[in-house]
Amino acid sequence: MILGKLLEIWRYPVKSMGGESLNSAVVNSSGLAGDRCWAVLNGETREICLAKRWPDLLNYRAELLAGEDLQSSGFSDEVPDVHIHCPGGKVIAGRESNAEAFLSSEMGKQVCLSPLVHPSDKDHYRLAKARTDESMAMEMQLLEGEAFPDISSTPDELMNALAECVTPPGTYVDAYPLHMVTTNSLQYLSELGKVDAVKGRFRPNLLIEPSKKFAELTENSWLDCRVQVGEAVLRIHSRTVRCSMPSREQQWCGIKAEAKMARAMVDHCDRHLGVNVMVEKGGVISAGDELALL
Repeated sequence: MILGKLLEIWRYPVKSMGGESLNSAVVNSSGLAGDRCWAVLNGETREICLAKRWPDLLNYRAELLAGEDLQSSGFSDEVPDVHIHCPGGKVIAGRESNAEAFLSSEMGKQVCLSPLVHPSDKDHYRLAKARTDESMAMEMQLLEGEAFPDISSTPDELMNALAECVTPPGTYVDAYPLHMVTTNSLQYLSELGKVDAVKGRFRPNLLIEPSKKFAELTENSWLDCRVQVGEAVLRIHSRTVRCSMPSREQQWCGIKAEAKMARAMVDHCDRHLGVNVMVEKGGVISAGDELALL
C-alpha cells in the first residue's frame, strides 16, 4: 500500500540551526548522512547547546560542504566542514580560525564549535547539570497546570543515556535518528489551532505528502509500521513530543514568533506532532519517492 510520497528532505548540519533542502540523501543507522554533525558548545561548561535553552541558534542556517552522496559524516576531523549563515548576512566556515570568536561576539556569550565526536568520549556529551523537573518544564514551555507529556514509549536504553547526556553519545540528534511530519498534520494544526504551523517550525527530516489529503494527524496511524522509501526501510517508532522550539522566531527563513503555538499544540494534538523514526535498512532516498507500507 502506498501511504504517500516524500515531498522534501531536510538536513540540519549544525544542531539547532536552520538547515538545507536536498534532492536526495543517504540514510544510515544514525539517520541522514551529514545531519546534525556539528554542534555549538557553551564555552564555559563545554555542554552541547540546544535551541530549547539558546533560541537564538534558530536564527542561523548551516550548509554542509559535502554532496548529497555523502555516506556518513564520520567523527572529528572526518566530519565535512560547514558554512554558517549568520543573521547579519556574514557566512563563516566552521573550521575558520576566527569562527568561534565571531559567533561568540554575535551571540553575546562564549561559544565553541565541535564536529561530531566518537561515542567512546562520553564526557563530551555529558550534561553540565542534571535535568530537573523545573528545567524540563522550561524547555517544554509547559503551560500553567499542564502535565508533563507522556514519554513512556522511549526505550530504556535511550532514557538511560539522556539521564546523563545532552544527546545520545555518538550523535547530536535529540533522541531518534529521523523525524517525519506530514502535510496533513501541518494543515490540521493550522486550521484548528489558528496558528502559523509551517514545516520549518517542526524541523522534519522527511516531509511526507499523504495519498489521502485530509486535515488530520495522519502519521499517528502509522505507529509501529515498517515503511520503505527509496532504498531505505524505516520503522515508525513513536509520536514526537514538541518542546518550545515551534513557537520561536527563525530569522533565516522569515518565521515569526508564534505566542499561541504551545496552547494550540496542547489543545489539538496533545503536544505531539510528527513521528520519531528508526532505520532498519539504509540506502539512498530522493524527493518524490513513494512511501510504501511493508
